Amino acid sequence: MLSTQGYAAMIAKAVPVSFVFERRDVGPHDVLIAITHCGICHSDIHQACDEWGGSIFSMVPGHEIVGIVARVGSAVKKFKTNDRVGVGCFVDS
Repeated sequence: MLSTQGYAAMIAKAVPVSFVFERRDVGPHDVLIAITHCGICHSDIHQACDEWGGSIFSMVPGHEIVGIVARVGSAVKKFKTNDRVGVGCFVDS
């Protein structure tokens, strides 16, 4: 497991707070990204406020990211460690 730090809304409409959570280890087809920048758009705000219903807390908002590849799985061919990468709309991760 990988210990990760982010900012999470713990309940609806709460100000995000520093939050440490565990992520699974990198699998053969995975790319681990050290996120350096993250966009927060209006849909993230709707989700964090539970305005659409069904939000699951704790929630780390932000689904458009930029960062540096920290690790790649054994089957990954397109990316390598230290590549700069960006990910567009990334939902339910």
